Amino acid sequence: MILTLEDLPNEILLLMFNHLPIIDILYSFYRLNYRFTLLVQTFKHLHIDFSCQPLSKTQFICIINQLHSLDIKSIRISNRYYIDAITFFITHILPNQLIHFRSLLLTDADRNTIVKIVHNYPKLTLLSIESSLWRSMPRRFLPHFSNLTHCRLPTLDLLNGCHLKIIDLTLDHCTSDNLIQLNTIVPNVRCLALILTNNTNIPPLINFPIDLISLKLILRSVLFNEFERLIMMIKYVKNLTVSFSNTEHEVHCFDEYLLGECWFSINQYVKNLQFSIIVNQTFAVFSISNLISPFNWFQRKIICQPIDDTNGYHLFSLPFIDDMYTINTNHLQNIMIDSKDFIRVNHLHLTIPNNDIQSSFNLSSNFIFQNLKTLTVISHRVNDMMRSFIDNVMINTRLQTLELRFTITNNSCRKWFDRFIYCLPSSIHTLILSTTCTTFLSDMLDNNSTLLPNIKRLICSVKNQDHFDTLILLLLETMHGKSLIYLNISLENSSKSSSLLSGWLLKTSYLEKATIKCSDRQCAIWI
Repeated sequence: MILTLEDLPNEILLLMFNHLPIIDILYSFYRLNYRFTLLVQTFKHLHIDFSCQPLSKTQFICIINQLHSLDIKSIRISNRYYIDAITFFITHILPNQLIHFRSLLLTDADRNTIVKIVHNYPKLTLLSIESSLWRSMPRRFLPHFSNLTHCRLPTLDLLNGCHLKIIDLTLDHCTSDNLIQLNTIVPNVRCLALILTNNTNIPPLINFPIDLISLKLILRSVLFNEFERLIMMIKYVKNLTVSFSNTEHEVHCFDEYLLGECWFSINQYVKNLQFSIIVNQTFAVFSISNLISPFNWFQRKIICQPIDDTNGYHLFSLPFIDDMYTINTNHLQNIMIDSKDFIRVNHLHLTIPNNDIQSSFNLSSNFIFQNLKTLTVISHRVNDMMRSFIDNVMINTRLQTLELRFTITNNSCRKWFDRFIYCLPSSIHTLILSTTCTTFLSDMLDNNSTLLPNIKRLICSVKNQDHFDTLILLLLETMHGKSLIYLNISLENSSKSSSLLSGWLLKTSYLEKATIKCSDRQCAIWI
């Protein structure tokens, strides 16, 4: 009889490891003993992702200190869960310690950090930089990577010289100059993804790379005739993916994106077309049938739904271009769906309006969200449909992030919320709560110190300074010694004090080793 884990043969242990995230394996098993260390070292070409799983500072440092003895091929790292994560990685890992390292993906890195990293890893074949600070980076400051084949950058201006081997490129902030320079800097690119805004002027003539076969355009308030002119300049593209959106404050008319006749001319230039259109404001009132019928030439399935009670629409083809899907229960009866259409959805945004009646439409039986990771629920009250749906999601998925926004002001949903918090699945590590939910939570924390043992990131809002002081003290006491590593509380009504966090709280043992960023409206704490 096998009584302990170590009694299992190596083959079974390796099979078990295949079903665990590599982060958990490194933290729980590596260096546990000589046998487990050798087993983990048999893994080849590891991909380490520090951006998708919450880690405490201790866990992060422990794993970083182990990387030099492993076969690491790829690392994704961000400051999302640990504010100094990228800096610590640079300081403690020397380039010659990662012999097989070829792929580096950075999120939220600043200019100085990026400069230090990219000059240390000349053998990279994949480089991804996602940063909101890209405007502060000088032009042409990245070195010439002779082996780079895949790249994601804020803008093409960061590259230096001609990169002949790059075949896959994504630009998060494509400028007019970037469009002109594509054929010069990345002449052999085959797959290209561009984000264009209404500030991007389409030049009269663009020479796209001749090997380009797949193009993804994310258009933000770009007029249809500008988009159409751009497509006319591409002669060889076989796969075109287009995602268009405007803002609810746009003054221009983007109704051309809702007309099938306009897209028919585009479809004649490419073999495979996928599109996603989100129009928040139009100059005409369309019915769903009027929107769908002009697309009768389109072979793929079309889904169309109003965004809310206004004349805005969300029109897209399947499979989804993005992984987020929005449901407004007011309009469910108008949507023709196949339950399997939604298997790929990772983030579901569910809105149940105030005037919603108990609907006979059962979300749980008509939608399959087996890969759902994030669920956002906006509701005035809690009805049977919502209870059934959320319970079904938690049973059949590995939900990681849950956001609850209740707009009701009385305690009608208190009973459900209490029961829900007590049976929160251990897979949920990020919890986002509205002001109403926070009021319920404060009362519960005051009477039960065992709540939320698995929550690692808690993001919530309160109405005033008194509610803030009460909640943060309860949370610090209740969550002390548990899994919580990040806490963010925002204030609905601005505080008159210069700092939201009181001085006496800063002196408590709970915050002695914490990193804190605080203003008069928001407080973020990395514990």
